[in-house]
Amino acid sequence: MTFGRRVSGGFGVFCAALIAAVSGATALRADEGMWLYERPPLDLLKERYGFVPDAAFLDRLRMASVNIHASASFVSPEGLILTNHHVALGSVQRLSSPENNYVRDGFYAPTRDKEIPIPGLTIRVLVSIEDVTSRIEAACAGASSPADALKKRNAAAAAMELECRRTTGLEGEVVALFGGARHHLYRYKEYTDVRLVFAPELQAAFFGGDHDNFTYPRFDLDLAFLRAYEGGRPARIEHYLPVNPDGCREGDLVFVSGHPGDTDRLVTVAGLNYFKNVTHPKKIEALLRRQALLNAYSARSPEAARRARTNLYFFANSLKSTEGELRGLRDEILMGKKKSAESDLQAAVMGDPSLRARFGSAWSDLERAYAWAAENEAETRLKGDMPGGGWGRLTSHALTLVRYAEEIRKPDAERISGYHDSDLPGVLRRLSSPSPTYTDLEEVFLADDLERLLETFGADDPYVKTLLEGKTPREAAREALSGTRLGDTAFRRELLKDAGKGIAACEDPLLRLARRADPFIRDVERRYDEHVAAVEEEAYARIAQAGFAVYGDKSYSDATGTLRLAFGTVSGYPFASTLVPPFTTFYGLYDRAYSFGDRDDFALTNRQRERRASVRLETPLNFVCTADITGGNSGSPVVAKDGSLVGLVFDGNDASHPNAFVYDERQARCVAVDIRGILEALDKYYDAGALVREMLDASRRP
Repeated sequence: MTFGRRVSGGFGVFCAALIAAVSGATALRADEGMWLYERPPLDLLKERYGFVPDAAFLDRLRMASVNIHASASFVSPEGLILTNHHVALGSVQRLSSPENNYVRDGFYAPTRDKEIPIPGLTIRVLVSIEDVTSRIEAACAGASSPADALKKRNAAAAAMELECRRTTGLEGEVVALFGGARHHLYRYKEYTDVRLVFAPELQAAFFGGDHDNFTYPRFDLDLAFLRAYEGGRPARIEHYLPVNPDGCREGDLVFVSGHPGDTDRLVTVAGLNYFKNVTHPKKIEALLRRQALLNAYSARSPEAARRARTNLYFFANSLKSTEGELRGLRDEILMGKKKSAESDLQAAVMGDPSLRARFGSAWSDLERAYAWAAENEAETRLKGDMPGGGWGRLTSHALTLVRYAEEIRKPDAERISGYHDSDLPGVLRRLSSPSPTYTDLEEVFLADDLERLLETFGADDPYVKTLLEGKTPREAAREALSGTRLGDTAFRRELLKDAGKGIAACEDPLLRLARRADPFIRDVERRYDEHVAAVEEEAYARIAQAGFAVYGDKSYSDATGTLRLAFGTVSGYPFASTLVPPFTTFYGLYDRAYSFGDRDDFALTNRQRERRASVRLETPLNFVCTADITGGNSGSPVVAKDGSLVGLVFDGNDASHPNAFVYDERQARCVAVDIRGILEALDKYYDAGALVREMLDASRRP
């Protein structure tokens, strides 16, 4: 389980925040905003840039945008998808083996029959949107408590999602917006047959390593191509983005369409202090511990290093991001702006008797919720998920199977989140999909989680005693994983037959561990929902409504992992006593490599070294713009005013970390791969002329 909307790795409490208040208390800063497609900032664009995208522009961009648990886009009518290498990295790792190390060596399928299916990967395209706020509010009427309202709200949303699937064949998702003051039903078309087409070497995609991560200038080929199939053939796509081989220029207005993860732009001061003092320091501590574990595991053998490489990349990325956010939380100037905005809204509410009666207690309710969360932080973080489940596939499968077998026998409205009828196709697809598992690596994760529980709560703690049964953490982890058959896809499929009737009686040791853990995990979830999640839902909805009443509602909602539109200009920025250019080139790639001796994280690939003479070194490689982005925007297309693709978002610079809480365009930048660099690299480094032709031919179609 993950607690709150911005948590990763199974701990921390983060609430979806509200933007309505800041939009009235202070003017939106320059190119600020991750805008809903159903509420595009047309007046703002007209005022600032003299340009208003029409409905055809927005519809095409929306339908060309792909949700891949991050962002991506269609770039040809033959189902070709462009995203980041680091977005596809997990899939590339799963398809790799000691004999075919596609992470290290890259991959290219020159013909369709060479494209490799990616088991378990599903992508989605947003087809339509409906405001269902009134239906959600009606379902919650008469709730006896915030926790009861949360339960009713989740049941109503699940019913709408199931209705969507049954009546339209589309995947439905009810999305809470503006802190829960509004709810929209998003309908998606799903593609479950997705294949790998191209991925460069990790060294080319992540040139500079963690040293250069979240910095700029950059020189990365962080791109990958996939292809969606239907009925065994490339999907026929009506809405795709034509590539623009001329790219963009400094000062150009550009748009970013993607799926930014949850932001906390106006979480209350109490929440920000909780992040600063509790969740972020604890997350950093946990990530450092995991890094050390994985580094030790990697030292066992070259094969162990290959298996751990992807996890190490994501740990380092998450660590650097969290450290950057913590710096933002400790920045007195930035946080002073947050306090001022909150005080202004509170003063307006308290000064109006009607508003005070309706909304005045919301802030104090949240203060109590975060105080409870701080007091119970260790239990929530360490007992709120299956041990090893944050990063282990087998342990996650075990808990999912145990819960599926129990929840499927309940009426839909009484099930826990994630197991409603509308969720089950995805659950069954994940459990039934083949994927490599590394038992020795999972044993490291499981043993460490058990060790942390023992260190924190002691051997006499009921949960610890139930899990360990008198064994050491290492012994318990080895017993559970050495004898499990859950890595066998056929075995998992057999367990799922007859609605999972055989799961409860199965004596697989990892399933037995999950059965012992589940009652404790459910109790933590229940108490967290009662004391924090339900309070957040109710209080933030009221604060949002207060913001609407005081300032109006022409603003943008916090990011929720769903499709958003951002805009900005291609622009460098001042840094220290110099200027940072908007573009980098292949010249800069070679200069940076040779300046560091062409070694380690700054080494060129063999292709880059051997084919230097054929590359037009003046070709733009990466660029920056002022578009408002955050985590989850990776893989987002950058498009020009004519709707053509000019770039691919892959990062933000260091100054962009506080974007989770506040936008500031002075130095914060969105970092993208230039389409000209993509085309040049495909042609000159990888002999991928067929890919180049497919995109260019598609761009010439009317």
